[in-house]
Amino acid sequence: MVASVEELVQVLQATLSPDVATREQAEAYLKQHDYAKGYIVGLMQVASAPQADLGIRQAAAIHLKNISAKGWEPRKEESARLHDEDKATIRANILESFIQSPELIRSQLTEVMRVAVQHDFPERWPDLLPTLMGHLGTDDIARVYGAVQVIQVICRKYEFKDKDEREVLTPVIENAFPRLLQMLQSLIANEAQRQDKTLATLVKLILKTYWNATYLDLPAALMRTDVFGAWITCFHQIIGMQVPAEGQPSDRTERKNFPWWKAKKWSLHIANRLFSRYGNPKQVKPEYKEFAKMFKEQVPCAFLQSYMQLLATLSGGGYLPDRIINLALQFLTTALSHGNTYKLMKPHMETLMFNVVFQIVCFNQVDAELWEEDPQEYIRRGNDIIEEMYSPRAAAINFLVEVCRCRTKENMPKLMGFIVQIFTRCNELGANAPHPELAGALHLIGSLQEKLKTTPGYMEQLEPMLTAHVLPSFQSPHGHVRAKAAWCAGVYAEIDFTNPQNFMALFAGVVNCLKDPDLPVKVDAIVSLGSFVETTDDISQIRPILPQLLNEFFALMNEVESEEMVFTLETIVEKFGEEIAPYAMGMTQNLVAAFWKLNGSQDQTDEDDFTGALASVGCLRAIATILESLSALPHMYAQLEPALMPIVRKMLGADGYDVYEEVLEILSYMTYYAPAVSPAMWELWPVLISALDGEYGVQYFENILVPMDNYISRGTETFLAHPTCKGDVLRVASGVLLNNDIPEPEMLPAPKLLECVLQNCKGRVDDCVAPYLAVALERLKTCELTYLKDLLIQIVANCLWYNAALTLDILVKNGALGTALQTWFGMLNDRTRKGGNKRKHHRREHDKKVCILGLVALIQTPAQSLPAEVAAGMGQICAAVVSLLVDLREQEKERKEFEAKHPGGFYGWGSDEEDFGGDEDLGDDDEEEEELDHAELEAMAKRATAVNPYRRRTGDEDDDEDD
Repeated sequence: MVASVEELVQVLQATLSPDVATREQAEAYLKQHDYAKGYIVGLMQVASAPQADLGIRQAAAIHLKNISAKGWEPRKEESARLHDEDKATIRANILESFIQSPELIRSQLTEVMRVAVQHDFPERWPDLLPTLMGHLGTDDIARVYGAVQVIQVICRKYEFKDKDEREVLTPVIENAFPRLLQMLQSLIANEAQRQDKTLATLVKLILKTYWNATYLDLPAALMRTDVFGAWITCFHQIIGMQVPAEGQPSDRTERKNFPWWKAKKWSLHIANRLFSRYGNPKQVKPEYKEFAKMFKEQVPCAFLQSYMQLLATLSGGGYLPDRIINLALQFLTTALSHGNTYKLMKPHMETLMFNVVFQIVCFNQVDAELWEEDPQEYIRRGNDIIEEMYSPRAAAINFLVEVCRCRTKENMPKLMGFIVQIFTRCNELGANAPHPELAGALHLIGSLQEKLKTTPGYMEQLEPMLTAHVLPSFQSPHGHVRAKAAWCAGVYAEIDFTNPQNFMALFAGVVNCLKDPDLPVKVDAIVSLGSFVETTDDISQIRPILPQLLNEFFALMNEVESEEMVFTLETIVEKFGEEIAPYAMGMTQNLVAAFWKLNGSQDQTDEDDFTGALASVGCLRAIATILESLSALPHMYAQLEPALMPIVRKMLGADGYDVYEEVLEILSYMTYYAPAVSPAMWELWPVLISALDGEYGVQYFENILVPMDNYISRGTETFLAHPTCKGDVLRVASGVLLNNDIPEPEMLPAPKLLECVLQNCKGRVDDCVAPYLAVALERLKTCELTYLKDLLIQIVANCLWYNAALTLDILVKNGALGTALQTWFGMLNDRTRKGGNKRKHHRREHDKKVCILGLVALIQTPAQSLPAEVAAGMGQICAAVVSLLVDLREQEKERKEFEAKHPGGFYGWGSDEEDFGGDEDLGDDDEEEEELDHAELEAMAKRATAVNPYRRRTGDEDDDEDD
């Protein structure tokens, strides 16, 4: 038992002490009692005590939240857990504590409630729903609000569950949602109390509850015509209602948090989701077709009118939160492809495109302030894909692009004419041109690239447009116009210029922007530069300025984190190849420095935060590109190794999970192209083995195999002399192949690793032959994947090539010779019944070569060393060799013909590529193809969620679950 509540209050008070020793002693006491019987009950009593200091209550609530999250139902059986009696006491009292507490405490108790609901409702908490219904029936706003919050917690628990699991929600929806609907209708009708923020927040909470309950499907109880009609009417009324001016923050940046704006946002969310799901009866499941027909006839057009009226307030200078603009434009974008809604939009399209949507695209006052005050944040927002999901400007661009895609004939000429008018007016006015509109026009032209590049009548005008309007924009006195000019030029760098001078003029404009005084202009220029470098066939114009480009690039990297900038560097390295050698050391050192800047110091601890993940990956990819470009200069690798070793060593551990593949690629280059595998590189062998022994390494086995192959093939003497290397290979391969919990596709690298040892250490690893055969044949007994069967039987072939007499002796002693040969020859004779009587096994050129070498080794074995069954089947062995040789010659001929016709193309199955396949992967020739039905897809989604239960909520799950 823990101390009394009074003593607990004293300890919590001590955790807030400015004295470090006092604070640490108090925290140690609390940690010691985390799972003591009665401890969490005491914490809840302190958190709920109205007479206690608010800071102490908050500390108690936070401790209660954290312990509940860890100990209510810990994932590991051996982990400490809370006592069942304490959890029962929490369940009995948490709701009342929740209702009676102020918001500061309630926000923490909400998480405790969530944990309890997640693990105990409904099985161990059957009285929760009746209690909530009792609170919903009162006039006590605190009890009503608390009850709705808990109902929302329940609905969130089942938000992403499949249909069967959501059946638990049926009583909640049937009992609570009629009352929630009545409350919502009453709150909407009560205009006199719209200034009451508590009631507005309750409206928002009811809407979020509906969203959670209907995220994957509309429950039957909510799909009834009268019920659905009543809910949809409420959403429509909220979207169309005037938001009270009283109580709104004067600061426009804070106004979006006003509860009625939040309520309007959630109504838009719900309407958008319903429209995308049920707006087209042809795309719904059969059981929803009638409902979708009703929905299409009655709902979208009514909502569309409200959406257009909502957006129309912008043209008059009215206020709308960014998220609401974004959601409204998403609805309009979807409406373009529906005949009934587009018919309603059609008379208003010009006003909508030019007076509303285009104005959102244009550079505005908020942009100008950010550009001046925090250019780095301006750049970050422009490259942030999450920001883009909620951005009004991105939604406006998407709308106009969709207009040109699906309503081309009626709208694209008008839109392009409008843009040309802006360009013409700006050219005439010069420095006095309306620069926000000019930047908007450039942005739109660049965004329409796919349509303009492929549409006759427009594609021919791109070059004149670029020279007449984009090129002069490089001279604009306004930085944001110069930035858009650089970006737009890069977007169209790949078109066929009839006049090469026009290409070079645009390229020169981009290069000049690298010295622009405004940071965002330089960043857009660097990104655009990559497109020009990639497009040009003549790098002679770039060669003289290469040092300048690299200096500007690395100066920018010290200021800005940008994945796209690193892509430009990759492009430059690929284009110049070996010519980059004089700069390789400096580039690598700069990239290493940038990587550590993004990921903290080389001494960063596990607890430190990692930021800039995409840019970090870009840095490592650029380093790999540099290493690849130096392949003909092996002496360079030793010079680069000291700079790269700290990254490789640290990121091959747990710290590098997000960049593991990129680090392995660097290691692969360093161990392959260097004159020899260095001692420093050999220090990483145990790290790779440790990874494969761990929980996550197997999923990267295919990547790890490449450097391991290099260690064995290019450092054979060290491999053989090392005391553990041979044992490491056997342990890793057998651990994977004999583990039935590992999917067979993930086992494929294991036999390849064994093959690597046999092929590179011929005559020097006799002691490995027996265990390699034992592991391969044991796995073969239960193997189902065709390609894995091939690789396993090829271990037998490799062992025969390594030492046929030794291999035969081992197989005979283990009584496995007959089974092994029977299996092998059965696979060699197995042909598909369709597709030209092709082999079902050993389909790659490499596979055939291995089999041929193994069979030839049998043929060359002295007669006295041949077992009787092998000698008796020598004719069959010779026939198999001839058949394989014929198939191999034909396959090589087909590949060479293909490569001659398609330089750089992938020949596909049968080449020496290491991709796996077979009937299971390519579709069995003997079976009809089957489509995945909805249930299978849903099950796959459920399994994917189970793999990563901690995934981030994104997209229309909303920008912030707490608002």
